Parts: sequence; structure tokens; C-alpha cells
Amino acid sequence: MKRIAEKHLQHWFNSPNRMPLIIRGARQVGKSTLVKLFCENQKLDLIEINLEKEKLKSITDDGFSIQNVLDEIQLKSKKILSSRSVIFFDEIQEQPKLLSALRYFFEEHPEIAIISAGSLLEITLKSGQYSFPVGRVEFYHLGPMTFTEYLWATDNNFLADKISTLDSTETVHQLAKKELRNFYYIGGMPKAIKTYTENKSLVPVRHIQEQIIQTYMADFSKYNPRIQAERIQRIFAATITQLGKKIIYQRIDSHSQARDTRRIIELLIDARVLIPSYHSDGNNVPLIGESDFTIQKLYCLDIGLVNCLMKLDLETIDLEFENHFNTKGIIAEQFVAQHLAYIHGGTAAPELFYWLRDKGSQKGEIDFLLQENNQITPIEVKSTKAGHLKSLFYFIKEKNKSNAVRISLNKFSTEEIHHKIGYQIFKATLVNLPLYAIESILKL
Repeated sequence: MKRIAEKHLQHWFNSPNRMPLIIRGARQVGKSTLVKLFCENQKLDLIEINLEKEKLKSITDDGFSIQNVLDEIQLKSKKILSSRSVIFFDEIQEQPKLLSALRYFFEEHPEIAIISAGSLLEITLKSGQYSFPVGRVEFYHLGPMTFTEYLWATDNNFLADKISTLDSTETVHQLAKKELRNFYYIGGMPKAIKTYTENKSLVPVRHIQEQIIQTYMADFSKYNPRIQAERIQRIFAATITQLGKKIIYQRIDSHSQARDTRRIIELLIDARVLIPSYHSDGNNVPLIGESDFTIQKLYCLDIGLVNCLMKLDLETIDLEFENHFNTKGIIAEQFVAQHLAYIHGGTAAPELFYWLRDKGSQKGEIDFLLQENNQITPIEVKSTKAGHLKSLFYFIKEKNKSNAVRISLNKFSTEEIHHKIGYQIFKATLVNLPLYAIESILKL
């Protein structure tokens, strides 16, 4: 299945200043498959070492040397390294000493292409037991498949092209909504999409989603040996009911102290199972410079997993599209969140920001703030085709903005909007962006 990330891997492989590449991301987002497809499409010789299945003895030997490691790899794989070889260390967190050794590959053998991947890297790195080769490696952050990648996988390439050009004809709009409905249910986990394409049915997809969730839960015991896996599981399940809301720790676990609940949520974020969105004042770039990390909302890794955890079926999703929703719009917001988190490409770590003012007479909340080209754009997500924009105007007034984006099921359009606050009328240009065209937001 085609991934946008393949272009980055091709650029990385051909770079004259290539460093070992570490692909970071949650389990089952397709890190290993991405590497295999890239090597296959580029006719490269892949030498894969899965460290969950076998360890490299030369890493722990006395008198460690990179040449000994390379010799062991060639002996194990029965392959001789060449300029067309790619060594792939999969699940590198299982032998974290190898992380520190990556610098020596760069310093002593920069001609050898090294890729590594791991599912719990952030947790391993934050343990503080191993030094990290800063400046000697580069990263790529991989999330679930996007809606565009889903369209490619389901042979809807022409529709994907039309959506990318913001085509607003009725035929494109209706077909895009139909596929968006399917994506809401399937989500972006590669195995779920592959199951759908192979079976031409949504029925077996839910079983795959349940398996993926069970895999995540099986990992909970690896997060921190001092925390019971059952506690992490309980807080994870409770967090799903609070998606898109300002986090109040007592609501998630009333029987634990806030700092303990916060620590578990941080572990889930480190494992990339949850995506945080932090409040930013939104006055200037960078947004992170004006962020308050104590005020945050959470989203899940993937919309399909959310629907599985919430036990939402296709009929419920159909009601969402008919504006008879009972999820308070969180499904649409989740869809936007998982795309915006990676909108700047995998070279940047996933990040989300929003704006909240919950004190005073003019209370308001902007679902997302987007930073691009030194500009900050407020984004409102509406699961319905209408919806008020009072918070948007409060933000426009306070920050002196003249442009905003509303994401909904409407077709693409632009309009001039105005609203009276006190004795003043505030105006702005509003871009109406269809939910299914979220990946084109930077073109605006």
C-alpha cells in the first residue's frame, strides 16, 4: 500500500549527508511495511534484523566495534553489504544499547544505509539508561494512513486527485463523503485497510481493530514496571470518553491523585497511543512558545480505533453524516486531529494546539490553531453543516485576525463573515473546507 512517507525515504537514501534514520511511531502504523515497500520499489537489498526475535551478540561483547556488528549481520543474513543495501533494525527498543551505537555507523561507515524503528522508543529514551546520539541520526515520525492513502489503497486515485485540487462539483462531493464514511469506520491502521481491500467488506475490520487494541494493552506492562497494567488500561479506557475535552484528571480517575493519572497519560502519549493538544495564547509564532502544557485536550491515535473502543457501528456513523449525532461531534474532530498532527510531514514530531478562554464574559474555544509560514490560522470543526462561530469572532477580535477556516461537510468555498461584539462589527474571510480535504489545508 502506497505511503506518502516513501518520498521522504527516497530523498533520505539519495542524500549525500545521509545519517542513520529512526522511524518513530505507535505499534501497527506500518513502520516495518513502509521500509519493506520502499526497498522493494527502489530495488534495494533489504537486510532486516528483528530484535524481538533475535539479538545481536556483538553489541554487548567486550571490545565492541562496528566492524564486528557488520560482520555478524552479514553472517546472519548470508548477504554481503553493498551500496544498494539497507540494514533495518526493527523493534530497536528491544536492544536499546544499539541506539547509542548508531552514531558509530555514521562516523565510521556513513556509506552504509541504516534504518531503525521501534514502537516504544520514547519510553525507552526517557528511562535515562541510554545516551542518545544527538546530531548523528535523523528521525521520521509515522502516523496511521491518511485519508488520501486510504483512497490510493482502495483504487480511488482519481478521486484523491480531485479532492487535492479542491474540486467542488457535486459528483466529487458525494463520492468523497461516501468514502469518508467508510474511513470513519475503518480508520487509518494499515492492517484494517488491507483487510477491507482484500475482503471488500467492512465486517471483518472490527475484529482487526480489536486485535490492535489488545496488542496495545499487552504493551501496557512494558511502560513502567512500577505501575499496574490494569491501571493504565483503566485510564486509557476512561480517556477515550473524554476526547476533545479539557483534561480534568478527577473525571478520568476519581480514585487516584492527579499526578498519578497525569503520569499514566504521559506514558500513553509517549507510546503515541494518545495525541495531546495544548492550549496556546496564539498571539505569535511559534505556538509552542505561548503554550500552557497544564491545559490540554487529548485525541486517540486513530479514528477507527476510537469507533471500536466506543462500540460505534456504521448506523451511528450514518447518523453523524445526517447531523443526528450523539457523539457531540468528536468523531469529526478526531478525524481532523489525526491529520493535523502530521500535516507538516514526518520530519516534525506530531503536535496540536488549540485556544481556550474559560474565564470572563466572553468565553470561547477554538478547536485547532495552525501555524504555517509565520501565520496562525484558527480552525473550527463542525460535524453539522452549520453551527455558530461566536468563539471564532472572539479570537478574531482579540488577535486581530482576518482569516479563518471552518471544516465541515460543506463543499469548498470562501465567504465574508461578520459579527457584532459590543458596539463593533468584526469581519473576516472564512474558508469552508470539506472534512475529506483536510490534507489540502496548507494549500490555502
